[in-house]
Amino acid sequence: MKDYPYPYPWKELPGTAEEMAFLDERFAKMSIREHYLVEGSSQFVSIETAADLINLTEQLDNFSLYYGVNDDAALGKYIAAYQHQATPDQLRFVDLNQWGHSIREDNGGVFVSGGYVEQHYSDHEVYTGKNLEQMNGGSASMRIKVASDSHPAGLWVRLPDHEISTGEPDELAVAMSELGITKWSRAVLLEAECCLNNITGIADQYESLEELIGAGNNLGYVLEEQGQGMPFFQQRFQAAMELEGCTRLDEALDISQNLDCYDFIPSEQHWEKFGKDLALKRGLVHPASPMGMYFDYAGYCKAEIEALNLQPCEGGYIARNQKEFIREFSKEPQEQGQTLGHSL
Repeated sequence: MKDYPYPYPWKELPGTAEEMAFLDERFAKMSIREHYLVEGSSQFVSIETAADLINLTEQLDNFSLYYGVNDDAALGKYIAAYQHQATPDQLRFVDLNQWGHSIREDNGGVFVSGGYVEQHYSDHEVYTGKNLEQMNGGSASMRIKVASDSHPAGLWVRLPDHEISTGEPDELAVAMSELGITKWSRAVLLEAECCLNNITGIADQYESLEELIGAGNNLGYVLEEQGQGMPFFQQRFQAAMELEGCTRLDEALDISQNLDCYDFIPSEQHWEKFGKDLALKRGLVHPASPMGMYFDYAGYCKAEIEALNLQPCEGGYIARNQKEFIREFSKEPQEQGQTLGHSL
């Protein structure tokens, strides 16, 4: 393994033109937190080719960044404060330097320019050299590029942010610190990209940067939860947005919360499995029963499509049903009119 310095001179790595183009875009839009994670994670794994680096950047969630931690004492204080909720009175009597040293020795973490990085999960081969189109470039619900007076060139932020659930500094806290701001009203939005291709003009859909960030976070949580285990959630969600001609994120968020308002059957290659689940759910037939062994589940799906008058879409067949559609994020279409936001 070459002992590469950081930032990685990744353009020196052997790889195909497509791999290099992928990495070029990945690093160009990498958040500052992700940069620190690469700085640390590249010390844990062997990087000999562009493919190795693609594998690493696709799995940065296997690593944690303890932002601003630059020595053992700071590491001990971070662990005590964020993971053990230590009080100031307790911290007075804790040997934070020794605690941090023990954590670093036990977990094998490393200090980087922006903090301390640990590996929590093993990496594996997600990129085989033949599936580049399946790589997500570090999955994000939204990426925004923001600038401040002290950082006019701007930096990228990856959403969703998880500080609300972990209690530890995440994307937003890291970005605000690097920008030298304490509230988002002091920042300027330069670019915004949503992971949903049908959502257009995202920067003009919200009146403030705070609202845009909140919407990006909400979308991220929706995509992570996958409808609480709803079968074919992604296909159903995409089909519903296609049916509604959805181009606004607030509408997409409401659709995600009202997927039971749509009758949906996935594309034909999934009919056997979907038909079994549907027949079982409705009590029509148990797949393990003698009748179930000879039941035509694909035919059952086809009959349902015709009975419900489902319309073809990219992910299958869909139609609105009679259930009430409850809006939490968007207004009724006739009230919406022109976009409410302005250039941030």
